[in-house]
Amino acid sequence: MKMKHYFLAVVALVVSVATYAQGNNTFADERLSLSGYLQGGLMYNDSENGSESTFYLKRARVSLTGNAAEEKIDYRLQVDMAGSPKICDLYFRYKPSKEFGMQLGQFKVPFAIENDIYGPTTVEFIDYSYITTLLARNNGRYDGIASTGRDIGFQIFGGFGEDKGYQMLSYNLAVFNGTGINTPDNNDTKDVVARLIFKPSKALSLSASAMHSETIYEARNLRSNRWAAGAIYDVEDFIVRGEFAGAEFGDDDVETFYVMGGYKLKNDWMLVARYENLNEDRELVNDDWTANRVTLGAVYKPFPFLRLQLNYWVENSGLEDARRRADNGGLNFMVTAIF
Repeated sequence: MKMKHYFLAVVALVVSVATYAQGNNTFADERLSLSGYLQGGLMYNDSENGSESTFYLKRARVSLTGNAAEEKIDYRLQVDMAGSPKICDLYFRYKPSKEFGMQLGQFKVPFAIENDIYGPTTVEFIDYSYITTLLARNNGRYDGIASTGRDIGFQIFGGFGEDKGYQMLSYNLAVFNGTGINTPDNNDTKDVVARLIFKPSKALSLSASAMHSETIYEARNLRSNRWAAGAIYDVEDFIVRGEFAGAEFGDDDVETFYVMGGYKLKNDWMLVARYENLNEDRELVNDDWTANRVTLGAVYKPFPFLRLQLNYWVENSGLEDARRRADNGGLNFMVTAIF
């Protein structure tokens, strides 16, 4: 069955189940929940090649979730209609206790902080950091896999030392195909991802994660080891978050970090700022490629179902030789409608 036919079949299933649920209130209330969000906006970009502006549709997602066995079992199907239609999430979780759970299917890779902890409707910036975009299966720059931060696999997870509504230590240990979403494995190895998060207090989180991957890229077996370490300090009035990560893609090395801060105003506004750095040591061309990006932004959420974001960014990137570097920047305004 072709992918588009498979996708249409899944969409038809979602619609039919949702229609049935609406006609059966008990079933809908106890077992199923239909939700989603739309994200789109207007972006202006100015670079050495000229300026351009465009309206865009970033995400258009519908989710069908449910639970059973006194919420020890839960499941999710999420599809994205923006661009090429695709299935994002399709998984089953069994959580017999807070200390131990299992998840099977297609879901977000638990590498670094942002990828699976801060979703598109909660992350403070319109675009994710270099770490999340380039190292967590969101962009194919290094290994050809651009899959919305997701893969197909199995993980165990849980937490210990619950106190005042949070767990002091949580963990994820996962095995994935390493080929991205909606794609079977193409070699005899699997990706392995591990992450630990330590919370000495409700406001402070310390994270460490690692990932080993072997993928077929450009007709060769590409091995890559990745690691990340970061921290979050989140209180009522402000948030500070930072993370440092490194990776090896064959003979090339990558290091990147970011630090961000946000001030939460009392009237549903939040002001944010972020600085990022990316450094690539390219063995083949015997040169370094670097990038620095500063992003300033504002988030306004006047209603639970509406979120407005405005970002201004400036980026300087290119080979380390200053004569071969370029600046670019622009404005990005995005609206998120949640239902």
